[in-house]
Amino acid sequence: MKQKYNPPKVHSGKLRTAVEFYEYGTSGPEPGDYEKASLFTCFAEVYNSSMKDLELLSTVETKEAVTITIRDTKGEYTVTNKHFVEIFDYRYTGKRFNVIDVRHDVTNNDFVTVVLGLKS
Repeated sequence: MKQKYNPPKVHSGKLRTAVEFYEYGTSGPEPGDYEKASLFTCFAEVYNSSMKDLELLSTVETKEAVTITIRDTKGEYTVTNKHFVEIFDYRYTGKRFNVIDVRHDVTNNDFVTVVLGLKS
């Protein structure tokens, strides 16, 4: 039985853009948030959201959406929807994206897909 090898769609060579995950805190009863801590920095593959991601984003009011794929950290850092992401690319300068959804690849355990949205 001959099986044809199908290379994985995402590999380390595609992770070229630096991203940083942040956590924000509140300053008591006063309005406004402040940057609490930088949680994790890594390289990611950044691409436009697919139809599946856009369907997910239809429930959340966003003015810009992007999807990133990062290497699974095996427990060193866990992405949650309470975190924010800054993408270090000239097209995303000065924008902090909210984490909308996190998809773990359970069968492969190599990468995590994160859907980001810029709330209006």
